[in-house]
Amino acid sequence: MLTRLRRLLHDRSGATAVITAVVLVVLVGVAALAVDVGQIYAVQGEIKRAVEAGALAGARGLWPLGNELPSTGIPDPAIYPSCANATANATTTATHVANKVAGASLGGVTVEVGRWNFKTKTFTLGCPGNANAVRVTATKSAVPTFFAKVFGTSSFDKTATAVAVMDWISAVGQGAMPIALNKTYCTPYAVTQQKLFINFTPDPLDDGGWFTDTTDAANAKTLKDYINNNSCPPLELGEIINLNNGNDASVLQLLAEKLAEHGGTWDVVLPVVTTDQFNQSWPISSFVGFEITDVINTTSKKGVWGKVLGLTFTPSGDPGGQGIGTPNNGVLSIPKLVQVPGA
Repeated sequence: MLTRLRRLLHDRSGATAVITAVVLVVLVGVAALAVDVGQIYAVQGEIKRAVEAGALAGARGLWPLGNELPSTGIPDPAIYPSCANATANATTTATHVANKVAGASLGGVTVEVGRWNFKTKTFTLGCPGNANAVRVTATKSAVPTFFAKVFGTSSFDKTATAVAVMDWISAVGQGAMPIALNKTYCTPYAVTQQKLFINFTPDPLDDGGWFTDTTDAANAKTLKDYINNNSCPPLELGEIINLNNGNDASVLQLLAEKLAEHGGTWDVVLPVVTTDQFNQSWPISSFVGFEITDVINTTSKKGVWGKVLGLTFTPSGDPGGQGIGTPNNGVLSIPKLVQVPGA
């Protein structure tokens, strides 16, 4: 009896075929599930791209820029930020044929306009005058599976949410023009589109002047390095800068040469201060766009002609700051996605 049992246990005839069949079934099952899992991830990625594109387009739609501005260069505060533009832009972009999900245009898109709080990282729904963000949510429902039906799963749903902001900048990256403006002169000149002459001859009441970072020497060499090599350090709201009351022919000459290289007009972002005494250190209160149109470097008069821009934006700016005065004017960041906690 024991001998026969041992023979049976050691008998391998037919075992290979059985094992092969079982392994093949398992491998086919794993491959089938991999196809469905891959599809789930692909659909999730497509929805994510669609809502992110929609949110960015919606945030851009909050503000008029370029040719959308009225002749004064100032947006009407009763219209902008524009929730209607933001909603339309976000919806059109998220559902555009270029943002197909699972081979079809995305449906079930919800667009909300509100305010993003940079400190708490929360979104508050509503469209007050300080709206700065657009939230887009979309769900792709009943996407059919290929092989998971065998396990009772014939379809799946996927949802994604994205929030994008376009707001006044709180900081600018390296390379700012080393000229600061007195806040008193920003809004009136922007509204009327008058040209402003920044007089670098020392004056008890200055509309603007040179500045340097507190870590750098306040001299012509530093100013020329800022202009020639874009070496001015990044600037933030509240940061202290050294305001220089005076002029330097060599700095103005370099500025004139750079202006010529830009074709005679040069749009820059300048820090704004609330003092008119340009011979001290003072914190940055905001930022403003300025179009340099001429540099005067004569014996009797030295300075820069230009125009305060009612509204502009910069790719190097971080959102979360403030505009200058009322109606709105200042520098905006480009639309940027923000990270929603837990997303």
